[in-house]
Amino acid sequence: MIRTVVVVAMLAAAMQLPVTVEGQELKIGYLDMDRLRQSYQGFKDAEEAFQKQVTAMQEQVQSRQQEVEMLKQQYEARKTMLTAARRQQDEQNIMQKEQELMQFAQSQQMQLAQQEVELTRPLQESIFNVVQTLAKAENYTYIFDAGSLIYVDPLRAQDLTGQVLEELQKEAN
Repeated sequence: MIRTVVVVAMLAAAMQLPVTVEGQELKIGYLDMDRLRQSYQGFKDAEEAFQKQVTAMQEQVQSRQQEVEMLKQQYEARKTMLTAARRQQDEQNIMQKEQELMQFAQSQQMQLAQQEVELTRPLQESIFNVVQTLAKAENYTYIFDAGSLIYVDPLRAQDLTGQVLEELQKEAN
């Protein structure tokens, strides 16, 4: 949301600027990050590694859920035969296991979010470096993410996705 507001503000500011800034023509480019993510092998590899981690985490959570469900079923099956003190002890045990399960699931979610950042950060830095180099080499004034743009005049803004993808693939090889 903040990113969208910043981009819209930058676009509004860019629209307020004259076509030329101090004798230089305003040059605008954009990058389709969705297309880049789908096309760049680095993102595909990161996504695959992340999905493996998600699957492993889901299996661990499901295993613990099954343990809790088994405890509940065992408790329900023999509840009428237990003393009041034993029922209370078993119920507390089940509640503790449920809380542990919730804490485990939350910690795994946070760990996954951190791992996703660790997997994508180097890719984002590479993209930023390529975009910065391209912007300087070709005198771009602004380069936006196409996903945040409402309108792009194809005659005044250049799609740089292909060039960035090509440079990223050169770096990877």
